[in-house]
Amino acid sequence: MFKKMIAVFCALIITFMTVSFVPPQKVNAEANSVVAQNGQLRVSGNQLVNQAGEAIQLKGMSSHGVQWFGQYVNYDSMKWMRDNWGITIFRVAMYTQDGGYINDPSQKNKVKEAVQAAIDLGIYVIIDWHVLGEKDPNIYKQQAKGFFTEMANLYKDYPNVIYEIANEPNGYATWNGHIKPYAEEMIPVIRSIDNNAIIIVGTGTWSQDVHDAANNPIAQSNIMYTTHFYAGTHGAWLRDRIDYARSKGIAVFVTEWGTSDASGDGGPFLAESKVWTDFMKDRKLSWTNWSLCDKTEASAALAPGASPYGGWSDGQLTASGKFVRDQIKSETPPSDGIVSGKTYKMVNVGSGKALDAAAAGTANGTNVQIWDDNGTGAQQWIITDVGGGLYKVTNANSNTGLDVAEMGTANGSNVQLWSYGGGSNQKWSIVKVGSAYKLIASNSGKALDVAAAGTENGTNVQIWDDNGTNAQKWNLFQLN
Repeated sequence: MFKKMIAVFCALIITFMTVSFVPPQKVNAEANSVVAQNGQLRVSGNQLVNQAGEAIQLKGMSSHGVQWFGQYVNYDSMKWMRDNWGITIFRVAMYTQDGGYINDPSQKNKVKEAVQAAIDLGIYVIIDWHVLGEKDPNIYKQQAKGFFTEMANLYKDYPNVIYEIANEPNGYATWNGHIKPYAEEMIPVIRSIDNNAIIIVGTGTWSQDVHDAANNPIAQSNIMYTTHFYAGTHGAWLRDRIDYARSKGIAVFVTEWGTSDASGDGGPFLAESKVWTDFMKDRKLSWTNWSLCDKTEASAALAPGASPYGGWSDGQLTASGKFVRDQIKSETPPSDGIVSGKTYKMVNVGSGKALDAAAAGTANGTNVQIWDDNGTGAQQWIITDVGGGLYKVTNANSNTGLDVAEMGTANGSNVQLWSYGGGSNQKWSIVKVGSAYKLIASNSGKALDVAAAGTENGTNVQIWDDNGTNAQKWNLFQLN
């Protein structure tokens, strides 16, 4: 899309301190993370597949230009989106012009921060060389070689990393005359260092001319081609181009799309956006949405002034942000092993005690605690899918649900029983962690937690920042 960022030196440019670079640290991400489960991705025919050869669809967010909205590109915001939205990929946009890499190469440190966060969180990450204003990717080809040489040397051992070498060639830049020759020179630069990573290549007319690439593809393995759309501007004709390209055997990755029109600001056009997300779901086309920022425009996910560190309530999301969040959640398959409508016993890993309604209470406000497993209805919980990747957890004895008191979002907010009313404080993500599960409150992104990691009967249950400890892990045993 033909988006323009006007560099206004006071109000619109947000300055930030450059992050000191630390070499990437190898960490053991959670065993159930998307990268741990799927490993090094590759291209098979017209499909992105995991290490087992199974088709995979990744869904996530793209940053805006890090020189403008880099405050939203950090571990905390990415962790929030992973845990609360269900993202499996993040795209970090390294603009070439407009205060980007060509003007200030130190902006690459924000890219490194994003990649390290993705490694730590066990999600995939796209390093995007954001060709736009210069039209032809060859204009800054030498700088691109230097940038990707550095990135590939840093991340060659990490299956998380995907390289996007030309965001949106446009204007006079054509596939045969400019983009393909650029890609055929750039790809060996990366391949000489990182020989099996996915490399994504932009196409002409702001990455809408994927049909041209399909007619003259690059003779390399693990290459994908991007198509960008904005729902208020691009419709069935562009979906037809994608289908044509795939019929010719090339793989497509939608690295940027918006709910707005092509300016980034008209709309949002949510009905047409839903047509597009359904289209991508049916074909397992991976995507990242533009964009994670609080700019005053329809395509921005965040309302002006939203926290840089996640924890966003609905009031801190735009109409676009809420829609995209829900599309990511709705397309996230249910957690492994959970069968909606079945009854479970939930035993805390840290204490070996069961989640329990205090004194077998049935009234609204009954406290929730841990207690020796006694097989009563006070310790039996019906887990029901309520859509959007969320569940309600209802006590079998009282038909009241797990509820964060007073819609609390702070650490230590109490968990009680209350008649189910559909509030976000009564909806939970249930995420597999090895052989156990963690429950994440939808309204806060915080985990169901045994207070102070207690092990005694009657220890209170609350919400707390997700910290990966056994106080927040629960073994689920299906009872029927």
